[in-house]
Formats: sequence, structure tokens, C-alpha cells
Amino acid sequence: MLLLPPRSILAGLPSIGLAMFRCITLLVLALLWLPGSQVLAGELALNDDWQYRWGDSPRTPDGEFEWLTAAEGEWKSLEGIGNPPGRDGRDSLWLRRELPAGDWLQPALFVSSLNLVAEAYVDGQHVYRHGQLEGPDAGAFAGWTWHAIELPSPTQGKTLYLRLKSSYKDIGLWGKVVIMEQSRILPSILEATKGELVIALACLIVAALALVLILTQPERWRLGSLGLFSLAVGLMVLAESDASQLIVFAPLAWDYVAAIAYFSLPVAMALILEHWFPQIPRQGMRRLWLGLLAYAIIAPALAMLDVVSLPPTFPLFDLILLGALAYMARWLFRYRREFDSDQRLIVASYAIFAAIAITDMLVAHGLVGWISVPVHLGALAFIVAMIVISTRHYARSQRQLQRLNDHLEQEVAERTRQLESLAEQERQRALVLATEHHKTQRLASLIDTLQACTSLEEALCLTQRAMPEILEPMQGAFYRPQDQPDNMTLELFWPTTYRPPAWLDTTAIPPLRTRTEESLPALDDLLTISTRRPPSDPSAPSTADNLPHWIFPLDLTGPDRQHRRLGVICVVPDGPLVKRPQYWDRTRSFIELGVSRLALVLSSIALQEELSALSYRDDLTGLHNRRYFDELFAHETAISLRKKSPLAVVILDIDHFKKFNDRYGHAAGDTVLEGVGRMLANSFRDIDVVCRFGGEEFVVLLPGAEADDAHHRMQRMCHALASASFRHEGQSLGTVSVSCGIASFPATSDDPSCLLAMADSALYRAKHAGRARIALATPHEND
Repeated sequence: MLLLPPRSILAGLPSIGLAMFRCITLLVLALLWLPGSQVLAGELALNDDWQYRWGDSPRTPDGEFEWLTAAEGEWKSLEGIGNPPGRDGRDSLWLRRELPAGDWLQPALFVSSLNLVAEAYVDGQHVYRHGQLEGPDAGAFAGWTWHAIELPSPTQGKTLYLRLKSSYKDIGLWGKVVIMEQSRILPSILEATKGELVIALACLIVAALALVLILTQPERWRLGSLGLFSLAVGLMVLAESDASQLIVFAPLAWDYVAAIAYFSLPVAMALILEHWFPQIPRQGMRRLWLGLLAYAIIAPALAMLDVVSLPPTFPLFDLILLGALAYMARWLFRYRREFDSDQRLIVASYAIFAAIAITDMLVAHGLVGWISVPVHLGALAFIVAMIVISTRHYARSQRQLQRLNDHLEQEVAERTRQLESLAEQERQRALVLATEHHKTQRLASLIDTLQACTSLEEALCLTQRAMPEILEPMQGAFYRPQDQPDNMTLELFWPTTYRPPAWLDTTAIPPLRTRTEESLPALDDLLTISTRRPPSDPSAPSTADNLPHWIFPLDLTGPDRQHRRLGVICVVPDGPLVKRPQYWDRTRSFIELGVSRLALVLSSIALQEELSALSYRDDLTGLHNRRYFDELFAHETAISLRKKSPLAVVILDIDHFKKFNDRYGHAAGDTVLEGVGRMLANSFRDIDVVCRFGGEEFVVLLPGAEADDAHHRMQRMCHALASASFRHEGQSLGTVSVSCGIASFPATSDDPSCLLAMADSALYRAKHAGRARIALATPHEND
């Protein structure tokens, strides 16, 4: 790295800031440190005496290139430094030259550019590589940049070999090829590029100023076209300058920047003609710059996607550029007599820039010998002309703007007086909206919390706690039913200084969705006489003087559209905004909507609670069903296993129940199932769980019970069942018997999860043994 700022200074800078710092540093060095137009001593040009050989060298068994040690062989003399004759579509080339004698301490070969990738060897030793020459990416374009190849000292008698690959139309070296001291490379580059750096920065500053003016000026397209041209020129000059690699060493990236900027130049030129020359038909210029813009976007994009290589896009664009320049020159020549002084200045700058650009094309394509073409000077002439014209235009615009400003100030003063009259109304409206937004968010948060509730009572408690915050600053109270649904007792009130009535009679309050303004009862009719007031609240008033004006019932709506009243919310509509006529109805409707949303959520919770209860009950017997048993069994077995506590399972089946149904009918069978279920529920402890297992089967889970305890209880139940006679619709059904299997933990099994299967197996033994009996499971029941 030839030039790097101290890491401690730049460690925290972003990449763009780092690039700008280096660019300014290079410019300062070029302008202040380096002597102007000094010819650096110790440089020796190597523009002749080169030899070439087409193709790639074979390798020795040791992997070395044979041509590095070959004698004269097929080496041929080359006139110049690139593009030897007889290429015939080949993309590999070797060049060699004997290094001259010199007094260099640290010699280096400086090459302005080469096509496209290369390796350097000195007396068989690899000293330099640019790009990839091996593998799947061999020959891939790696960027046009200058090269500093370190050479051994002394150089006399040593031979330099260059191995090159290029799929481009050119192959070989290009530009300046000299031997110099390594320490002289940086001064040489800065000396050669200081003018380019100054012009590039000037163009970028002009582009930035144009961007700022675009935001304040009415004729944005004119300034935009100037800014685009300045930006394209500045980036192109900076990217093609040798100093760009000292800012950020990224040859391929700089080549893409140069390509995009170069392709954008005629786009900006056509835009300038379209918006600065009204005499020229706009449609033709617009088509021209749109087509050029499409190429400027598509060509680099295809190169980035590896669809095409970047270098071949330049020759094609040079042809397009020549055509575009000719097209623009045709219209300029046609309307030349109608141009004013500003337009003539633009035409003159166009001519200078086009001449330099065409000369640069001729040099790039080898049609003339290599010379350094000052493209930046042509760009500078164009930029200076545009700055002069823009300054004149800006002065005229400012005078017009001043007149407009005076007129606008008068209108603003008038409008200000009108707006001040509306400011207070907007402030009040904003306050109402902010309050509604806050209350809506709090209500939404409450509803989200209620979604997680599994019981209606839990949800109602959360709702009560949130009421004061949601309804503040208005005073209010919440009443809930006690003994009678329509007699409401005070449950909550806010603030603490407010004293609402202790009781309300809410018979006359209709549901929210059905009531109208006329259907609301008189407030005095809602007050209950204080004789029904609880003795614990002797301070509660018995008159309606402080009764809330707004009453909102909190009703649940069931599946049958019937209303169930959970309570009544009473609110005193107090506050400076609420009392205003324009906000009175709005506030009441807002609260009513919130209460309706709460009622809907609470109705959903109540329905879920009811459905949950129904899903665990057997409709016929009222006992728990199998779903409930399965969940409880898994829970109890885990507890028994963890605590090593006893657990018994009883499974029983009504004997010959199918024949019973066939004889008496299913309705009679249901009567028997209900009776057996009742007897089972009365025969066991409160902690025991009796479930209908399915059909005529029942199961009992006895936590903490041994098999003997379960057996004793089943015996008592069987004796009671044997003496019970069932009747259905006046007809005697006789008696029934049951078969039963019992298994327990840990007596029967050391795994409580197996108890159900073992009890079932014992049940089948009881049936096979003649029914109407109890069978205890054995430890080997399922073997």
C-alpha cells in the first residue's frame, strides 16, 4: 500500500468518509507537496525490444513453465507493447524483455494498464499477479488499473516474462511502461493526476449544489440535467484516474463506476438539449436519452450478472455515442441561428467536449498512437459554461422569486388571521382525539388480557379494576346484581370523593342495542329506598342528587339471543370538553361502543366456559365423560408415581345390557344407566371420580385408595344394586347386576399408567367367570 492514513485516525470512519479523506489527502499532496510540471528522474521507458509468443506455455514435470527456461525458440520481436500480429482468436500471450542496467535501489516496473489479466516472472521467479489465470475463472476481467511490479536489484542481465490472458479485442500492455524507483511511483501518479483530481472534485461539488438547488427551484429538470452531467463527469474522471486506486484499491469496482458514468454522459447531454433548447423537438431528444439510459443500466447490470464481460460494452457504446453526438449536432446545426447567447455558449462547450471525447476513442481503439488525452479539460470547459449560464438563470429566478415572496407575504398574513381562529378548535379536537386514542389503547390492552381468561368471574374482576383508568376523568360507579337480577348493589366507584347511591333498580334499563333516547328511564326511578341499603355502608346517600347521568348496562348475549345482565356502569359526564355540545354525543357514543366491545368479549368467555363444562359431562347420567377421565387419569398417575401414593381404578359393566335394551327398549335402558350412575356417585368418597366410560361401562378413579378399599365399596354398591328395582313409565324393569374389575398401585403394578388395562382385563375375567362378581387384578394380569 503506497499511501494509507494512520489506522488510529481512521479506525472509526465509515467507508465513504474514508474514501473522501483519502481523496482530499491526495489532492493536498498533489497541489502543495509536489512540484508542478517536474520530470521525475530515474525513469526508463520500455516501449521497445519486447518479444512475444502466442499460446500458453506447457509445464515441466515439476510444474514449472517451460518457456521461462527456453532459449530463442519461437519468440518473435514485437513492435510496441501490445496486440502482436497473428492472434487468430487466441486469448493467451507471453511477452518477455531483458531488463536494462540502472542505478535503482528498489526498482519497479510501472505499467499504466494491461489487457486483461497477467502474471510476471523474473528469471523464473513469480513476482506479480493481476486476476486469475487458472481455474474456472481464468481470464475473467479484474479491472483496468495501473501496476507496480517489484523487480530484483540489480536488474542487469535479468529477463522479465509476462503471461497474459484476454478475451477482449486487445491483449498486451497499454499506456506508460517504465522502470523507476518504487518510492517515485506515488509522486509520479499524483503529479500526473492532480489536475484530474481538482476537476473531479469541482464537478462533484457542482453536482451537489445542483441537487440542493433542485429542492428550491421551480425548473428542476434544467438543474437536474446539469447536476447529472457534473456527477457523471466527476465520477468518470475520478474513476479513470490512476489516483482512484490510492483512495480505495478496487480496480473492478472503479471500472464499473467509470462505465456507468461514461454511459451516462450522453444521457445528461440529451437532457440538457431537451430542457435548455426549446427550439429542438423534445420528443426526439427524450427518445434519445431514454435509449441511452437503458444501455447505461442494462450493460453494467449484465456484466455484474456475468452474462457479458464489461470490456466489450465499451466499443459498442463508443459507436452509440458517435451516433448520439451526430444526432445532437444535426439539430444544433439546424437551429443555430435561433440560439441566444447562453445557448451558443452551450454549443461551443459541446463542440470542445465532443472533439476531445472522439480523440480519446481513437486512442483507446488504437487508431492513433498512444497519447494522454485530457478528457477532464473538455469536461471542465463544459462545466464552466454551464455554471456561467446557471448563474445567470439563477439571478433571474431570484428576482422573480422576490416579487412572488412579497405577494405571498401579504397572503400569508391574511391566512394567518384565519388560521388563528381555527387553532383553538383544532387544539380541542386534538385533545379529544388523543384522549380517545389513549382510552382505545387501554381498552384494547384490557381485551387482550381478557382473551386469556378461562372463567367469567376472573374476566369481570379484571374489567372492574380497569374501569377507573378507562373512564377517568369522569366520575363513575359499577353495580352488580345480588339476590335479584334487577336489584343492583354498588360494587365499585371512582374517585374516592364521589359518593354514588348504594342500590339501583335496573328493571327499566333496556339493552344497549335496543334502547333509544326516549326509552331511557328517569334517573329518579332507578334509586332504591335506603331501607335496603346494607348496614355496612351507612354513609350512602338516599337521594338522586348525585346520580350519574349516563347509564350503560353490561349485558351478556347468549346463543339464543337472550340477555344476561352482569352489571350497570354509571358515569357522570363531567369535564370542559365533554360538556361542549359538539363533543357530548361523541363521548357518550365512544363509551357505549367500548361497553359493547367488552360485553362481546365477556359473552365469548361465558360461552367458552359453558362449552368447556359441557365437553366434560355425560348428558344422560350427569357424570364426567371419558375425555375428562383420560385427562384426570394421566394427572393422577403422574402424582402417584411421584409421591409413591396409592391409586385404585375400578371398571364395571352392566351385565346383559344389550338383551335388556332389546327387551325393554333404549328409553328403559337409559333409565337404568341413570340409576346405576347415581348409585355409583353415592357409593364413593367426594375425592373419588365416577365417569361414564362409554355405553354400559363405568369407571371410578380412587386417589390414595388401596384395592381392598375399592373392593369393599364396590361390594356395598353391588348389594345395594341387587336390592334396587328400576321402573320406567310405570313398568317394573326388575334388578340388574354388574361385573367389576379392580386394579391398584402399587399392589397390582409398579406402573400406575397400566392400571386401566389391568382392571379391564380383570373385568373380562369376572364376565367369563359368570358375571355379577368382582375380580381383583393380579401383578401378572396382562402376561
